[in-house]
Amino acid sequence: GGSAEKLEIASDQARGEGQVKGVFNYNEEGANIVHFVKSLGIKGVDVIYDTVGGNKNAKDLLRLIKFGGRFLVIGWTSTPLAGGGRGAGADHATANSVPTNLIMMKGAQVIGCPVAIHTRLNPAIRKQRLQTIDEWVKQDLIKPYSSHNFAFNQFREALLAKWNRSITGNCILRCQD
Repeated sequence: GGSAEKLEIASDQARGEGQVKGVFNYNEEGANIVHFVKSLGIKGVDVIYDTVGGNKNAKDLLRLIKFGGRFLVIGWTSTPLAGGGRGAGADHATANSVPTNLIMMKGAQVIGCPVAIHTRLNPAIRKQRLQTIDEWVKQDLIKPYSSHNFAFNQFREALLAKWNRSITGNCILRCQD
């Protein structure tokens, strides 16, 4: 996470086996995810869930994956033109590069997980996905978190809060009060 507040919220939401082994703030000076994970005594991870993308991020994360692990590409916010061009100063030359040598050495599977695209192309999968999420909530394996709650007439404020990254988790836009 990028702030102590968001890391605390994420830690509080952790459920199930394994839970939180440590928290990593990528905005701290000298932050290095590889050193951080190794300092926890973890020899590697089975699954990487990458919502950022980018060359540097992919290299660091692939160094942590166990042989045969999975690298899930969920988002690409480091892409220069993602989100209407707010790619946070991403390097246009390497924003979407993935080091294939590390993929080969780790025997890793790289899996694209564009949920919105999958749902649009195959609407039938939406019902099953929502049922699975509902089951996880009932089993207390996940606990959805919304940091903001807006009346419908505040939709502009809601969109700005999302755009400006002041929302943690998600927000609720109430259609009626």
